[in-house]
Amino acid sequence: MMKPDYSGLRAADDSVRLERPASASWVVFTFLMAIVFTIAGSPWLWMPNFLSLTIIYWTLRQPESAGMTVAFICGILMDVINGSVLGQQALAFVTLCYFTTSLARRLAWFNLIGQSLHILPLLLFSQILVMLVRLWFDGLWPGWEWFLSSVTGALIWPVWAKILRPRPEPVKTL
Repeated sequence: MMKPDYSGLRAADDSVRLERPASASWVVFTFLMAIVFTIAGSPWLWMPNFLSLTIIYWTLRQPESAGMTVAFICGILMDVINGSVLGQQALAFVTLCYFTTSLARRLAWFNLIGQSLHILPLLLFSQILVMLVRLWFDGLWPGWEWFLSSVTGALIWPVWAKILRPRPEPVKTL
């Protein structure tokens, strides 16, 4: 019987650490920061929806901290801020959160660039939901350039995920 070869495995040392869950204050701060960036970038069609990216990030990393309830509250808040039909962003964010949860195990296998290829259809689908609600109530087509924010959101995903990652605490030695 052959013994397995473990020579290629790394030894457990200080360079290999498990990530701790982010504090609630950091999660709230990142959501507030995303809301401010989303409001500030709303005049430009190409600016990504940072709130959508933040919902995706925290749904993947800590689903117990930011689930569908947080997505719904953020959506209602954005509807009130934008003065749009109440519930259209909430529908988009909750749907985005649901599909992100469905893909969470798959996304964990990819690096940030591979994840951005999966996030592009999620962002496009949530934008299509908002567009369908707007078409239903307003009847105005926003134009194809309106979908640029999904593309730029997928492109900026690796950078945004690095920004949102909480900083590790220093290891205390005895």
